[in-house]
Parts: sequence; structure tokens; C-alpha cells
Amino acid sequence: MEKHEPYFNLLDALKEKGCPVCFLLNKSTHKSMDDFLYESVNDPGLRQEIKASQGFCNRHAWQLQKFGDGFGQAIVYSDLMNIILKKLEEIDESLPIKEVLKKISPGTGKKHICIFCRQERDAEERYISVFWESFDDPEFSVNYKNSFGLCLPHIASALKKCRNKEFVKELIGIEAPKLSGLIGELKEFLRKHDYRFSNEKFGKEGDSWIRAIEKFIGKEGVF
Repeated sequence: MEKHEPYFNLLDALKEKGCPVCFLLNKSTHKSMDDFLYESVNDPGLRQEIKASQGFCNRHAWQLQKFGDGFGQAIVYSDLMNIILKKLEEIDESLPIKEVLKKISPGTGKKHICIFCRQERDAEERYISVFWESFDDPEFSVNYKNSFGLCLPHIASALKKCRNKEFVKELIGIEAPKLSGLIGELKEFLRKHDYRFSNEKFGKEGDSWIRAIEKFIGKEGVF
């Protein structure tokens, strides 16, 4: 396999805490938002996409808000508010509620997807593909076995893309002991909450409950 930037990104992400695909998606979305606010907020094509989707999904709207660039976001929401106002002014009392809701609700279909959701989905597909392409690479395999592994949603995404039954067996063979080990840490965490053992200090199992959440549902803000 010829190794490109996505391979090295994924390899480096295996050294980070938690699911490497979640880590890369968070990083990719952060860069997309940064680029959007400081370089592309006035791009006509992009603004048209945002109008078509009636803004961003809830998760990405609030992630974008945390950047604190009120000027760039005011430009976007000025556009969106004017569109909604125009639609509201066109509504008369004879219009059924169903039609009123249709006018002010975001549409459906590919062109109506939040731009950051679309970019995130594309990045996810790219990294899951690289994951399988790299799976039998010795360097990648060793790093993967020693890592947190994938979260369950990304294990499911990886399994959907895999066409090699041997790889599926190997993936499960790596992930099952990781889950088993985490279960053991959770048991130890719970044991030390028993008053009989309350004098024992917490070790690596101290944050096992947080890692269990991420293993089960992925990093905060990704799904």
C-alpha cells in the first residue's frame, strides 16, 4: 500500500487518547470551522449551501459558536434570518399548519445537509477506508493493538466497509480483549467505592468510567 497523508494522520492518532477516528474527525471539523470563519464566510457558493440547509445542525452550530467570531457568524445568521422572515411574511392564516412547518423547517436530501456534517461524513469514510487499507501493515497493526482502539460506532462503520472475513475476525480479536480489559477496570473502580476498600487509592481504573463512555458512544460532539 502506498502511504499518503491520511495513513500517517491515522497512525499518529493511534497514539492519542481514545478512538483515533473520533480524534481525527474532531480535528478535521475544527480546522474546517476555522477556515470557514476566517477565509470562506463570504464565499458565495458556500453561503448558498448554508442557505439551502437553513444553517447548521444543532451540534455544529454550537461548536462554531465556541470559536467566538461573532462577526462571521452574524453574516451567516443575517442571511438565514432574512430568508425565514420572508417565508413568514408569505404565510397567511388559510395555510394549513403542515405547510407552515414545511416553510420554516430545513429541507431533506443531500443538498440540505449541514456543511460540517457533510465534511465530517466524507472525512469519516476516508479514514475508515484508510484503516482497512492499513490493517495488514506491520507498523500500523502494532500501534493499533497498543491503542485505545475504535469506539463501538466506528467499529460498526469499519465492519460495514470490510469485505475481508479474515480482517473482520482479526478486528474482533483485537477489540474483544480491549472491552474485556475495560470491564475489569470498571469492576475494580466499583470495588474501590465499597466502604470496606475505601482506603485503597485509585490507579489507572480511576477514569475507566469516562473511557467506557467514549468506547461506547465515541468522543463528545462526533455523533
